[in-house]
Amino acid sequence: MKSCFMFGHRDSPGSIMPKIEAAIEEQYSQNGIVVFYVGNRGRFDNMAAAAAKLVKQRHPEIRLYLLRAYHPGERPTKLTEEFDSSYYPPLENVPRQYAIVKANKCMIDTADSVICYVKHFGNTRNLLEYARRRQKKEAFPIENLGEGY
Repeated sequence: MKSCFMFGHRDSPGSIMPKIEAAIEEQYSQNGIVVFYVGNRGRFDNMAAAAAKLVKQRHPEIRLYLLRAYHPGERPTKLTEEFDSSYYPPLENVPRQYAIVKANKCMIDTADSVICYVKHFGNTRNLLEYARRRQKKEAFPIENLGEGY
């Protein structure tokens, strides 16, 4: 099944919620994406999960997974109703201070597309640049809702 990784700034504006929903709908209807992954570290992640829930009401075959950067036994996180399950990439040997960055890069390496919101410098921009390097090697759709960046 084709998958999409969603990421963005933790301080993303609430006004992009409809854009996230439209991007998820488009990934599903035009690209056949049925599996979506998102973290739980900020406003963008919360909006992406809520938007996926709305799209799932129209397309119940869509699945949403919470990306875990830390082992669930070490740092339990209760899944909210939006999520079908969670995913913990193989990060057992990664130092804790690098876990989030490594988990995000794992998703870029394995997903079929990306929906993101990047407007300024920081780790989120670095992740977008990492995705763009993959895009130069192969067909890899990236939809940056932070247009013009």
